[in-house]
Amino acid sequence: MKAFLEVHLKLVMTIWIIVASVLGLLYLMNYMKFSSLMSTVISSQLEVMSTSLERSIIRAEQLGLPLSEMDNLPELMQRAKGRDDQVSALYVIDPLGNVLFATDSKSLNAEYAPQILRKALNGDEPSWSLEKSDTLYSGLQLFDGTQQLMGSIIIAYDKSGYGNVVAQVKLHLLEMTLMIFGCFALLIFIAVRFGFGDVNDVFRLISSRLPKEQRHPASQQPQLKPGTMAYRFAEQIDQSNRLKAQLNQELDSVTSEIKRPSLETVQ
Repeated sequence: MKAFLEVHLKLVMTIWIIVASVLGLLYLMNYMKFSSLMSTVISSQLEVMSTSLERSIIRAEQLGLPLSEMDNLPELMQRAKGRDDQVSALYVIDPLGNVLFATDSKSLNAEYAPQILRKALNGDEPSWSLEKSDTLYSGLQLFDGTQQLMGSIIIAYDKSGYGNVVAQVKLHLLEMTLMIFGCFALLIFIAVRFGFGDVNDVFRLISSRLPKEQRHPASQQPQLKPGTMAYRFAEQIDQSNRLKAQLNQELDSVTSEIKRPSLETVQ
């Protein structure tokens, strides 16, 4: 057990840290991927809504009706808003940024208005989106028959429902990540504990062969199975000890033969 705590447990904990790092990275990547996917899906839905309103506006414009005089447009905007409960407001603005029609408030959010108008009137892309902490703004620039900008459609989408879905998915991802880590951690522990079992025998063998003053109190000669790594290691140690003892005997005999003539000369 001491060998396990000193060696095996360190190896297990190192592998656990590596697995946890990999799973954490995968969790973060999956969460970011899902969040981006949700934003893309919602933006596509809002783009379809904007395109539907655009067709009605273009038809009226082709009949010579100015954008500011399209009296049926508020009804169309309310109908479009009713298709999705998360749509908080729709706006139609002119090239100067003035709100011509709105389903709710007659003015844009004062905090985000400059960014929204920059996207809606000066952006390079006709279809645009702007994501904030609580609201997703999406819109579509409107052009007349001469390709002159005559305004823009702005849709404000409440992200509270979207945020709840993302939070639930985040929780499920975390649960699955912890479950996978728990399974891997148990398998790694079992694999190291039994797969490196010979290491325990080697450590006990080394400890049992140490001098008594250096030996651990609980160390004893382990019962080794033939063919195991510890058994082969023990055979090598025994062979080394036999060679060492044989060499010491030969050195002693040589030393005694050298000393004997010297004694005879002295006598």
